[in-house]
Amino acid sequence: MGGEAWACRHRGSGAGAVNFSFLRTGIAPRLSALAALFLMALVVLALDAAVRPAAAQTFNFSCSTTSLTCTGSNGDSGTASLGSGGSLTLPLTGPQPGTVTGTLNTTTGTLAGTFVGASGGAILVCSGSQTGASTVTGSCVAVTSSQNGSSGSNSSIRTLKGVANAITKGQVEVTTDILADRIRAFSGALARSLGTGGQQSELDRGYYSGLSAGSSDFKWGVWIDSSGYDLSDSSMVAKFNGFGLGELVGVDYLATDKWLLGFNAGYVRSDVHIPAIAGHRLEDGEQFGPYVSYIASSHVSGDLLFNYSRLSNTSTGLAGFDSNRYSGAANINFFYDVGGFALTGYMGYIYAIENPSSAAPGLIGGVPTSIHYGAVKVGGEAAYPIDKFEPYVPLTVEYETTNPRDGTGRGVVIVGAGLRYRFTDAVKGGISVTSDELRSNSTNIVGAANLRISF
Repeated sequence: MGGEAWACRHRGSGAGAVNFSFLRTGIAPRLSALAALFLMALVVLALDAAVRPAAAQTFNFSCSTTSLTCTGSNGDSGTASLGSGGSLTLPLTGPQPGTVTGTLNTTTGTLAGTFVGASGGAILVCSGSQTGASTVTGSCVAVTSSQNGSSGSNSSIRTLKGVANAITKGQVEVTTDILADRIRAFSGALARSLGTGGQQSELDRGYYSGLSAGSSDFKWGVWIDSSGYDLSDSSMVAKFNGFGLGELVGVDYLATDKWLLGFNAGYVRSDVHIPAIAGHRLEDGEQFGPYVSYIASSHVSGDLLFNYSRLSNTSTGLAGFDSNRYSGAANINFFYDVGGFALTGYMGYIYAIENPSSAAPGLIGGVPTSIHYGAVKVGGEAAYPIDKFEPYVPLTVEYETTNPRDGTGRGVVIVGAGLRYRFTDAVKGGISVTSDELRSNSTNIVGAANLRISF
């Protein structure tokens, strides 16, 4: 039966002839849209190269020990904070944003510290001396990591902050993408089941059977998704390598043929090795949150999701601390069937903020700063249902709107491959692999498996 159904979809309109009219009426317009998507990817990568700051260079600075205001010869400026024991934290904003950390000896009027440039900036060692009653002047000079000392406290601070940002980005990207994919896959199947005319006739409806509007048999659904990923960073700002995993379960309810309401909960974990501290950093904890999807038509749906995570952070040789993470995402999805292909497109925005719940000795100024991450996503997938199987190829272009602080670029293209399988109308599963490409200094390969039961 599966072979017959497949043959029917590809049978020509006449004996021994193949009807290629759909190439003109269906494929061509969609290929134009896909071409536009790839053009947008190139634009994003060009923007990434344009806005990525160059490695920080040597510059001079002057700080007031009374007002704690500082300026740099490169145009940077900021207000310093002076802690116990003369610890100095100076955030600089301008052409070469970053942070100077060090110790100011108010007796001798000397300053020793390290400047850490944002977004892949070089490491600079800073020194200075008091030139007047309330003024400290000095300079920051670029050095190599070996000159700076990989085991030094300033290098450890620099690396740990970069790694913290990278781990947050990785966990948010993976778990949010997985959740959005689960919502999109089901809402897309539901949207297609509502189709009439060309939308419904171009694909084997058997793959989406059991999802018709108003079906009392499929109001509820439960799903589970298990994912693992290899995560590494080769930049000077946050060099590390390790792994992560996410275990998510969810339940949703089809309130009407338009509204899907759901809730997810799970566990996330990232464990990476950091050469700068000759040890590990582990961040793990629980996350949960609601989601909602609105199926506007057989071609369009929209979804919103929110997650709260309570996380534990530990690093070799440093005191651990807990943090609270809040993340949310919004997506608009588009569905079109052309010939034997099921095409899906989407665009959306994701944003997350993570705040420490207590002081964390060892990070800049003795207290960890908040981590912010935001990104615009545009992507799609091409699937080809064959009886109970549905192989597909996804592609996503992402552009980070927040300032990267893990030594990576803003732009990335995520490519992959996956396979969905319909065990019965009520039970479906799938596997997928994706990889980050064209993102500087970063590797992230994700493998995932999922299962959904409708009832």
